Amino acid sequence: MDIINSIIEEVLKWIAPKILECLSYQKNFNDYVQKFEEEKGKLESRQKDIKNKLEAQLLQPGKIARNEVKGWLKKAEKIIGENGEDLINQGRCFSRSCRAKDLNDRSQKLKKICDEGEPYTKTDECLVVDDLSGKGSTMSTQELRGRDAIKAKILEYLVGDKFTRIGVCGIGGVGKTAIVKHVHDELLNKEKFNKVIFVVVSKQLDIIKLQRDIASRLKLSLREDEDEIMRAAELSERLRKGSYLLILDDVWQSFALEDVGIPDLVGDNGCKLVLTTRFRDVARRMDCKVVDVEPLPKDEALQLFLSKVGNDILSNAEGRSTLKQIVEECGGLPLAIITIASNMKGISNPYLWENTLHELRERKRTVAGTRIVGATKNDDAFEILKFSYDRLKDQKMQYCFLYCAMYPEDYEIPKNELIEYWIEEGLIDDKMKTRHEMNCKGHDILNKLEDIYLLECVKTLDSSVIEDEGEEAVKMHDLLRVMALDIVSKSPRFMVKAGKNMRELPDMEEWTRDVEKVSLMRNSIEEIRNDLSSPNCQMLTTLLLSYNNLSTIPDSFFGKMKRLKILDLSHNSGMKSLPTSISYLEDLTTLLLNCCESITEVPSLSKCKALIKLDLHKTGIEEVPEGMEMLVKLKYLDLSLTKIRQLPEGTLSKLLCLQRLSLIISGIAVKAEELAMLKKLESFDGLLRGWDEMSICIQLMQNRRNWLRDYRIQVGEVHESLQSACAIVNSQSLEFVFSLWFNPLKTLHTLVLFALGNLRSLFEEEALALSSYTFPLKTIGIVMCPKLKKLFWPRLLLGPLQKLEYIVVKDCEELEEIIASEPTEEARVELPLPKLKIFGLANLLKLKSICGKTRVLVCDSLEEFGIKDCKSLKRVPLYLPQLDKGQSSHPPLREIHVCPRELWESLEWDYPNAKDMLFRFCDFSGSWF
Repeated sequence: MDIINSIIEEVLKWIAPKILECLSYQKNFNDYVQKFEEEKGKLESRQKDIKNKLEAQLLQPGKIARNEVKGWLKKAEKIIGENGEDLINQGRCFSRSCRAKDLNDRSQKLKKICDEGEPYTKTDECLVVDDLSGKGSTMSTQELRGRDAIKAKILEYLVGDKFTRIGVCGIGGVGKTAIVKHVHDELLNKEKFNKVIFVVVSKQLDIIKLQRDIASRLKLSLREDEDEIMRAAELSERLRKGSYLLILDDVWQSFALEDVGIPDLVGDNGCKLVLTTRFRDVARRMDCKVVDVEPLPKDEALQLFLSKVGNDILSNAEGRSTLKQIVEECGGLPLAIITIASNMKGISNPYLWENTLHELRERKRTVAGTRIVGATKNDDAFEILKFSYDRLKDQKMQYCFLYCAMYPEDYEIPKNELIEYWIEEGLIDDKMKTRHEMNCKGHDILNKLEDIYLLECVKTLDSSVIEDEGEEAVKMHDLLRVMALDIVSKSPRFMVKAGKNMRELPDMEEWTRDVEKVSLMRNSIEEIRNDLSSPNCQMLTTLLLSYNNLSTIPDSFFGKMKRLKILDLSHNSGMKSLPTSISYLEDLTTLLLNCCESITEVPSLSKCKALIKLDLHKTGIEEVPEGMEMLVKLKYLDLSLTKIRQLPEGTLSKLLCLQRLSLIISGIAVKAEELAMLKKLESFDGLLRGWDEMSICIQLMQNRRNWLRDYRIQVGEVHESLQSACAIVNSQSLEFVFSLWFNPLKTLHTLVLFALGNLRSLFEEEALALSSYTFPLKTIGIVMCPKLKKLFWPRLLLGPLQKLEYIVVKDCEELEEIIASEPTEEARVELPLPKLKIFGLANLLKLKSICGKTRVLVCDSLEEFGIKDCKSLKRVPLYLPQLDKGQSSHPPLREIHVCPRELWESLEWDYPNAKDMLFRFCDFSGSWF
């Protein structure tokens, strides 16, 4: 009995305070409400004061907000948004205590964030730093020949005070864009403007897109849910805060600058506008000082031609005469001159030159008295450019070029996306054994089209086009696009209305029986009218409806499209269902539904036995489509980021033609023996249940040529917060990742190690023999590996890891060294990581050293460096050459993230005055981590 009483007594000791606390919360509920409202009011006032002060300081030219200030404002906005009304006004009486407790917790959070903002209210605390992002990025420009006088005139007007608006006018292909790109680059190096912004407008004026493009160059996020007027006001406010030069390329119609958000251009604010246009009237209506760009004079045209074709190509007088006549036929247009010269490069036979001259003259005679749709006063140029197209003797290569016209005007086309379309269309030889070979062939075709200037290689500026900013894109000059559209308006019949901001499908009469390919991508089409429920397009093979606002499609819409092969409905996020008529498209080879998040099921595909590519990435489907096992020709299957949790048993064993399989972050686990049956598999993203399964895959890769050459594999349990390109491991038995017997480094680009309970090191000691090789590994992320003590051995940095770009290590409680020390260390040794861009260390309480005492990491490419909660770390052995020379900047470096701020004070750098020089890069908010 005494034991029972003592137990009861102990229980009461524990439970009584809880009961009393609960009663107190219930009794004083109104007090907690009042306290919550007081703390919320204080934070709102402080947030408003700091915001006003920040906006005032941003009026200084060349200033941007500190990252820590932006982080605080973001936190404040978020918690203020949690208004507490749900706790004050809802719930029954017995839950008052719980609600009071939650209100008290929220009050504490409000107070904490309010206190964190106190330093920013002081007048001596600066909220802004110098904008080190630069005025803009250098544009890829060709050598400018024969245009120095025009460029000088434009620069004179821009530097002077007389003109604020300049219109550069001339016919298509005369070189307007090339000139203003050179102007753009030259002004980047002058102090006249704080920002130089280059934006392409294009024929179809889209105010919202123009606003978005300007804002992105300013690193300003405009709210998508606001109308044009509100967005214009926000953009105008930002543009008023400094002097800028805005270059608008390819303007086809006049418009009011204030409608976009471009403030008044007056002499005293230092802001100016340059636009290029084919129409002098447009420049005049926009109150511009006109600068005319005329065709090149004969001598300068000849010099440009020779610079591309070679000065010694034809040595005899007769040959040189023919060459000069060919140049004259180009009409002084740089685009035509460069295109023809690139086609004639390496040809020394004079008869071939004479034949070229004859062909050009015949073309110009043929086109005389006719008009090409979309041309403006220079029809001859189209025939000259078409000459280059006709010289593509391979008809499939011609089609590859024409296919680029399916995209909107001035669109930056991602190379990999374009090649995928070419593969789907059968434009790349499908007799090639592997998809990798077809991809290589696609890049070869692109290279040839670039070499003869039918396409231009660009680094995209549009984040909505390319997710990976390192990926290249191509552009088609608008003259070449008009030429291409003129060709496909005849045979094969294309209907292209891409990027025209359409809200409805074209009228029924445009859906003719002979149309073969239709592109309506990147519009705003919301629904399909009843009168268009069943277009009679019996020859249609390709229908591109990606990037629209479609919600539903009538069931009969595909009823008369029996020959349809390629259907792209991707990026219609509001589409909730698909018509069952898709099930009867027996010739369908490609079905793209990626990023249609609202679709929860797909109609039966049992009759679509011709399907080669099925992309369901990032859809809401929960089960694989019915009839999947019947798709025996399928080569490309993407079920990543779906809600599917398993494949029906035996499905993969039927899909023996698969070359690419993506299941990452879908919950579908496969066995190595299932993958082994897919002997043509080249690319796999997905989940393996155990490390032994991964070992089998590696063994297969070593034994089979071209098998699984590209992979992103998660081993262990699904972890939905990790959605990168990655090999993720979740194991309690693994001690080493790499050894001599297990070496995936030859193919591995990205490695993320997550929750490895017994990991001791990345490399087993005998694997150090690998140090004489260089491998493609670019990214290493290590999270929650509690027994890991050392990460790398020094000699590995001199070989296998030279291509590392990203290193992030978090939550490894026993980690002591990033690069292991060696007892023989005496003299200073430099360890180069020439490609390293991002280096982050967080929550490493026992970390004492990044590398040995006499070693330094040479990081010429470092952009961001972060340390958080590494209280034992004292020395930062990063060698930044520019800073070591006493210069005030290290060109690639953007930000240094340190949290808490006290850690910054305790860190030691290897050269004097480092902290003074680096402080401007610092962010102490902790938001980066």
